[in-house]
Amino acid sequence: MTQIVTATATNHELGPLTQVVNRFTAAQGAVLATGVTSAADYAPVAEFVAVEEFKRVGAYLEELDWSAYTEFLTGWARGGTQFEFTQFHITEVGDAVFQEIEERHQRGDQFIRKNVIAVYRFTPEGKIRHLDIYEQAKDSGDWIKDAAKAAMA
Repeated sequence: MTQIVTATATNHELGPLTQVVNRFTAAQGAVLATGVTSAADYAPVAEFVAVEEFKRVGAYLEELDWSAYTEFLTGWARGGTQFEFTQFHITEVGDAVFQEIEERHQRGDQFIRKNVIAVYRFTPEGKIRHLDIYEQAKDSGDWIKDAAKAAMA
């Protein structure tokens, strides 16, 4: 039987899982800002992840464990990709956080803007165990698609 979880209140205090998402994305940003040379550069981000059970399902339905995900991020970041996002909405319900953002990717003269919903699922200990990415974009960028393909190889 399917469990239905509802949110019945709105407030201005960040929930504990939302705080983890914010720290996770800030740690990713810090890694990108220092420059990525290998998947090992993402070690500070692993603090927020249930590494042994983590799975990310991306916009191209690629399924990546933690090791493959950090390889994907490394491939995506190579070549000087600049990345930023604006968060529009975030909702925490049960063991999930739904984050609605606008992503902006710049590489050379290529600029990509896309709308994304990231769905984070957590362990009882508050570690990210699953991440789904849903996106709307006119162009996702060949370098992003290539990084996803390489990580799946």
